Amino acid sequence: MKKILIVLGLVIFSVPAFAGGVGYVNYEKVVANYQYAKNTMRELETKGNEIQRYLEAKEKEFSTIESAVQKKKFEDTVRSELLTKEKAFNAFRDKKEEEVYTRIHSVTEKIRMEKGLDAVLDSRSVFSGGVDITDLLIQRLNAGGGK
Repeated sequence: MKKILIVLGLVIFSVPAFAGGVGYVNYEKVVANYQYAKNTMRELETKGNEIQRYLEAKEKEFSTIESAVQKKKFEDTVRSELLTKEKAFNAFRDKKEEEVYTRIHSVTEKIRMEKGLDAVLDSRSVFSGGVDITDLLIQRLNAGGGK
């Protein structure tokens, strides 16, 4: 009986030593306040606007074409060019979003290790408790930690 109490006592007192806790971040706030992410969003917006301007120019050009055959050929050409532009834009956007995520994740992992946290979750997943590291993460990212 005495051995069981000793083992239970060791288990009870050792559990807190393994509990590092859970951190959380408001990812939307991080992206909104992380300068590299903001610059990336502006870059994506600019490229999206370029496609929009291309379409507007092609609409004007289309309105000047009189022949039905020429209109059909023009539509096919524009459709093909637009598809190419959209694929390039989507690939560029995916690459940039991955870069932002990777930078945020890297700094988050460093903070998690420094704070001795077991995990870091998105704040939408935390109902109660945890440690909010959002502001620290933003500070570190903007200080050059996310390069």
